[in-house]
Amino acid sequence: MRAINKVGKQMMKKMKRNVTYILVLTTIMSLLSCKKFLDKQPNDMLNIDQVFSLRAETDRYLANVYSYIPDPLVSNGVNYTPISDEADWVFNWPHQQLNTGNWSPVNTPYDIWSKYYKSIRAASTYIHRVEQCTECEQSTSGGYTGFREQTREQARVLRAFYYFLLLRQYGPVPILPDQPLPIDAPLSEIQLPRNSYDECVSSIVSELDKAMQTLVDNPVSAAEYGRTTSQMARALKARVLLYAASPQWNGNTEYVDFRNKDGKVLVNQTYSQEKWRKAAEAAKALIDKMPNGLYKKNAPNGQFDPYLSYQYVFLDRWNSEVIWARPNTSDNVRWERCASPRQLGGYIGLAPSQQLVDEYEMANGLSPFADGSTTAKPIINSASGYSETGFSTTATTYTKAGIHNMYVGREPRFYVSIGYNGMDWIFKGTDGKTITRVELYATGRDGYNGSNDHSNTGYTTVKMVHPESNVRNSVHVLKSWIFFRLAETYLNYAEALNEYDPGNADIAKYINLVRERAGLPALPSGLNQEQMRQRIRHERRIELAFEEHRLWDVKRWKIAEQTDAAPIYGMNVTAGTSFTDLNFYKRTQSETRAFQKKHMLWPVPQSEIDRNNKLVQNPGW
Repeated sequence: MRAINKVGKQMMKKMKRNVTYILVLTTIMSLLSCKKFLDKQPNDMLNIDQVFSLRAETDRYLANVYSYIPDPLVSNGVNYTPISDEADWVFNWPHQQLNTGNWSPVNTPYDIWSKYYKSIRAASTYIHRVEQCTECEQSTSGGYTGFREQTREQARVLRAFYYFLLLRQYGPVPILPDQPLPIDAPLSEIQLPRNSYDECVSSIVSELDKAMQTLVDNPVSAAEYGRTTSQMARALKARVLLYAASPQWNGNTEYVDFRNKDGKVLVNQTYSQEKWRKAAEAAKALIDKMPNGLYKKNAPNGQFDPYLSYQYVFLDRWNSEVIWARPNTSDNVRWERCASPRQLGGYIGLAPSQQLVDEYEMANGLSPFADGSTTAKPIINSASGYSETGFSTTATTYTKAGIHNMYVGREPRFYVSIGYNGMDWIFKGTDGKTITRVELYATGRDGYNGSNDHSNTGYTTVKMVHPESNVRNSVHVLKSWIFFRLAETYLNYAEALNEYDPGNADIAKYINLVRERAGLPALPSGLNQEQMRQRIRHERRIELAFEEHRLWDVKRWKIAEQTDAAPIYGMNVTAGTSFTDLNFYKRTQSETRAFQKKHMLWPVPQSEIDRNNKLVQNPGW
């Protein structure tokens, strides 16, 4: 009997231990679910001390920090191009909710709030734990010594980058403590108010300045491509400061009531020209570090070729203009499939707008349209040589005979970027001779009548499509998504300098360097500040098309209520039975869009507002 009682007591003790374990586990899981921004360790079988005692596990943890980098080349991922006036998206994906205004704090497409707070915590953990990895200093991985110091600062730059992604989408956000909060931290430490926009900018810039002191300027080996560097930190700093100097955030009195619950103003109400100076200096500091200038490519005859130069800056991986890029994309449905015509196995998912098509200059550097023209009824600039009637009778450098005249004689960047009715698709086949002519009219093989996979505007995207990619056979040449390149920095510098020191010779100099690479003549002399401002904005729209700049540019310039509320136009895709059917070549509204002032910022997810009683919602939401 005693033996039975003893066994029973032991069983009761064991059951109590199990119950205690279950209660502790339940408590931890509850805490984890309440703290959405907290992420798990990369290996659930190891605790955090064990992870950072081993080189292999430390590497895996750093890879986890890098894994949050966006992947805009993925066709069903987060790509912001179709939310702007650059293009229409054929498929009924989240873009349509955004473009029609059918979204709210409880139904928010492209909600990145939780994702990037997880990435920020992961980066902070790495920054504070990597010093524990004594094994990490026993090799010189990546071709440099000081592995712990280098990778710590890489994580610091990534953390700054993730904060920037939150800042540009949501405006001022809470800055978390530098040391990651423990999972059992009291609610008083977890519930944080928003920092002001200027505080967020100062924090990001401070982190980047700190990282620049340690990081190498450029990857020291091919294996390191895609790692953050001091050059990338400089590029990010220049962009952050440019945004901060822009009208949306520099003395914007429309945000006077944008405050925390304690009354703290989140957007400085006083305009500061000094912010433009800081942005200009940051861009120039990077430019001075890259004296070789923009990437250029010669034709087979050895002569400079503006078409190839602009085309291959996105296709020659890690060329001299690339500052930082994502090494590859993870999805098997590539950008190229969503750009290619249906007869080649593509979707024509991303359809450029007529607004963007109209923006491209003629080869002589003149605009096709007079100032004040509209998309529906444009006023043609007769001096440019542009025509919207008839078809070409002879071939030109970039077009064959029989092409509608509205696509003849345009600047080289047009032909690199825009696919139009009657063009020869850039993939020629394995023999280099097979030609596929794009049929975008209604009864064409790529047209409206064929299936849902057709362009809504009568155009398709060619930029960033490799001429050797065989979409039909799912053969895609590997390419990288470029987040920062030198041409953007030239334009950042010119814009900031024009606002801080109008008339400075460097403004025209750096815009003209971009235009020279594009095969265009220099800007006319004698432009005043406003005229130069418009030329800079035009140059950004063309040079940076489809690179996810337009959406944020029109918001920071405070013109989104005009550009993004306007209908999207294109050709009359429901008409046409041949390449020469004039019924197709009529400007037609393809999409109605809605944009309100509140859409300048994404709403903070309602779940985060409910969880954090110190967090205020964005204006209008």
